[in-house]
Amino acid sequence: MLYFAYGSNLDEENWVLWCEKKGYDPASIEALGPAWLPDHELVFHYQSRLRSGGALDVRRRHGAAIPGALFRVHDWEGLDAKEGVSGGYYRRLAVTALTDDGRAHAATTYCVCDERVGDFVAPGPEYRQMVTRGLSRFGHSHDGFLAVAQGTPASPSPTTLFAYGTLMSGERSHDLLAPRVRQAHSAAYVTGASLIHIDWYPGLVLTEEGSVHGELYELDDVAATLQEFDSYEDFSGYENEGSLYRRSLVSAVTGGGPVLAWTYIYLGDADAFPLIPSGRWSGP
Repeated sequence: MLYFAYGSNLDEENWVLWCEKKGYDPASIEALGPAWLPDHELVFHYQSRLRSGGALDVRRRHGAAIPGALFRVHDWEGLDAKEGVSGGYYRRLAVTALTDDGRAHAATTYCVCDERVGDFVAPGPEYRQMVTRGLSRFGHSHDGFLAVAQGTPASPSPTTLFAYGTLMSGERSHDLLAPRVRQAHSAAYVTGASLIHIDWYPGLVLTEEGSVHGELYELDDVAATLQEFDSYEDFSGYENEGSLYRRSLVSAVTGGGPVLAWTYIYLGDADAFPLIPSGRWSGP
């Protein structure tokens, strides 16, 4: 019953006005908070007569994450009508959305029907204003959206990796990460997590309390690096079961404040391994 919004539906004003005009209940969706759609990017390749220009769509792009928000849906009728599902404009798409506490959420979003996809179409000023208002509502930057609105693919974001185990400086697998690093940050930590000792490597697990300490790195080629480390961490994709770890997003705390970063969450039986009380890995 969760919906991931990335375009005009982020803007509360637009949603309420449309519902009042069409006779739907604005309270049929309930905003929960900011979220991201991983391994996808925004694109303008659909001409919307209603919007007098391009309207947003999503498409796959490894290592990118679309900023948006999660909503709890009490009735899908209004959303389906606004997205033109019955007319074959947009269709529902099952996705996995991420929040910055490391958690993943099964959700539904909308994508443009294949037969309506074309070349780049710039959005009109009203649509551009609606989306930027919606992004601001949930604390997101406008930079990526504005680049896409001009026909330029946005750079993958976030560009940072939170390492807490064998990839850290001085650890046995750091040489795999070092060539991929644009800039090494100072120490960082994440809250609501604990560290377990699995074998020659640790696992970060989500908990009610606790913190895990590690290092934050800015990556040079985000897509290529995540492709390599998805394999290293035994992550086979959000749609596939059986991964040992899941690539997630966390708010890593640094001396300069929180930074949104990729990391890998252990998905196995955490109770089978001893807890590392300090939340710090120092090798086996």
